[in-house]
Amino acid sequence: MDKKNVIEMEAIEDPKPGSSQVVSTDQQSSWAAQFAYLNKCRQSVFAATACSSAAVLVGFDLTLIGSIIANKQYVKSFGVYDSNAETWTLPASQQLVWTIVQFGAAFLGAFAAGLGNDKFGRQILFYMFIAFTTIGTTIELVSPNWKVWVVAKLFMGWAMGSMWACTPTYVSELVPQQLRGFMLALFQFWIMLGSFLASCVLEGTSRLDNAWSWKAAVISQYGMGLVCLVSFVCLVPESPYYLIRNGKIDKAKDALLKLRKGEPDYDVDMDIESITQTMAHEKEASQSSASYLDCFRGSDLRRTLLACLPLAMQQVAGYQLCGGYLAYFLTLSGLNSPFVITVVSFFLGMIAVLVAFALIEKVGRRTQFLGGAFGMLPCLAVIAILGFVGVGTTANGNSLAAFSIIWNVLYFLSLGAVGWTITGEMSSLRLRAKTTSIAAGVNSLLSLASSVGIPYLLNAEELNLGPKAALCFLVPSTFLSLLAYFVVPETKGKSFDDLNRLFEAKTPAREFV
Repeated sequence: MDKKNVIEMEAIEDPKPGSSQVVSTDQQSSWAAQFAYLNKCRQSVFAATACSSAAVLVGFDLTLIGSIIANKQYVKSFGVYDSNAETWTLPASQQLVWTIVQFGAAFLGAFAAGLGNDKFGRQILFYMFIAFTTIGTTIELVSPNWKVWVVAKLFMGWAMGSMWACTPTYVSELVPQQLRGFMLALFQFWIMLGSFLASCVLEGTSRLDNAWSWKAAVISQYGMGLVCLVSFVCLVPESPYYLIRNGKIDKAKDALLKLRKGEPDYDVDMDIESITQTMAHEKEASQSSASYLDCFRGSDLRRTLLACLPLAMQQVAGYQLCGGYLAYFLTLSGLNSPFVITVVSFFLGMIAVLVAFALIEKVGRRTQFLGGAFGMLPCLAVIAILGFVGVGTTANGNSLAAFSIIWNVLYFLSLGAVGWTITGEMSSLRLRAKTTSIAAGVNSLLSLASSVGIPYLLNAEELNLGPKAALCFLVPSTFLSLLAYFVVPETKGKSFDDLNRLFEAKTPAREFV
């Protein structure tokens, strides 16, 4: 190793773990130094990875419900026979009930997780997520009719909201400052992997002429849940921040030593002292206990709104149209192989998340986030135009698939991956769990709105807009992208203490340097 790389690797290591010292931009932008630090802190990286990997179940279920409704055997099992069309159909009213129950439960689950995170700890929320997912999967598998499937959506929705609210908080508390961006971006990778696996399983079984063409996808959730549970039990301790806040210093010390095992220059006592001082400063500044109302007071109001904005943009940008319901959307648009296109789209999306993972500490959160957000707007515009021009032609269908895929790649390079990072970094330590749960709740409500709207926008018996439905996302997405340009700050390289000072000083977004 040459002298330059040695200097960079030494510089990126936080000389005072948990302190507010920040490495320079040049040092942080070195990929060699960043990945060397990832290797050095591999124990905390493994823990954060195991923690966020359970999101694979969320991604799987979200794509499952969006894609399975295009499965003929599933429609035959849960739909109704249309004698006029001489085919089985899945009424929009059934889809509406499923969607309302799932995302309504997600909204409630997110807020419950915000309370449970601080009262019972992060670990117990994870175990509850796995338990609820297992119960939901079992009900899906044995459902005799669509009404029982509603109960499954209740459990799966609650688990989803809990995961959205808990995981960014948990991950940000397991890794050193320099790795926050990396590991929070990786959370989206697991959601994406779940979506990809769901698409692959459904495509692989779609030609079966029985109920296993969709049941195979449902039952595969058991295996994924077991792998997530085992890796979590083996690698992930309780959050040291939660333990310190509750006066369990010895347990916090054990957790930190497990997370930073193998780092010869790590000083656990200094880390605990730094975390304690930051918490004491926040408590002194607030003069109150942490409550949901505190998220809307003083500088925390701005932080709460900034935490909500990226997750709101994920839904407003058209994810349900070009992502979650892509197979359904393409089927109604007349394409013959919607599942293949969905698999390709999700595979490229996974690659995009990994690219985002590599770029996030080099180009920064703000640049990467805004670049993708503005890049997605022309894709939505073209998709909408295809609803007016050449409808029904092969060229139109191929163009529709191509721009949907491009949209997906840009989404996962920016909003999908970086959005979770921004949300996880915006809140104060004192209100982190509650702020993240509010952001997850907003995400759930907007997911509900877009998921409810998609079937009615697309179905032939309703508005039958087809690709023109992209206009419904283009207008609000443009507005929020412009808003984000003026209000989203750059958080790269800043400790939680640094962010506290910047927000308390009411520093403008473009002056976060």
